[in-house]
Amino acid sequence: MSDGDKIIDPAGMYRTESYVQAMRAGDFLFIAGQIGKDADGNLAGPDAASQARLALDNLKTVLAAAGGSLSDVVKLTTILTDRADGPTVSAIRREVFGSHRPPHTGLIIAGLGTVEARVEFEAVAYLPAR
Repeated sequence: MSDGDKIIDPAGMYRTESYVQAMRAGDFLFIAGQIGKDADGNLAGPDAASQARLALDNLKTVLAAAGGSLSDVVKLTTILTDRADGPTVSAIRREVFGSHRPPHTGLIIAGLGTVEARVEFEAVAYLPAR
C-alpha cells in the first residue's frame, strides 16, 4: 500500500472483523458492497425497498468519510437476490442519485452473505486530491 492508499472505515457502521468499508487507491475509492444493515447489524426490514434505502445511506456515509458524495461515484453495481425487486430498487436508486447517472451494472444472484439480504450496492468513486 502506498502513501496515497488508505482504508476508509467510518465509525457507527456495522462491520465484521475481516471487513473494511472502502479503500482509497490514489484518486479512486473502491467501496465494498453495502447492504441495508444498521450499526447494530440489523437489516432495515424484510423488503428490498427498506434495505435499498439504508444500503444507499450506508454508501453515502462511506463516501462522506472519504470526503466525497454520490456525485463522485463513477461506477455502481446493484446486486439483487430476486429479479422482481428490480423495478423498485431501480426507482429508489434513481431517486437517491438524482440527475447523476454513473454507469451501472445489475446482477441477479442466488444469495448474499446475509441470508435475508435482498440488495447490495458496490461502487467506485473518483476523488481527486482537493
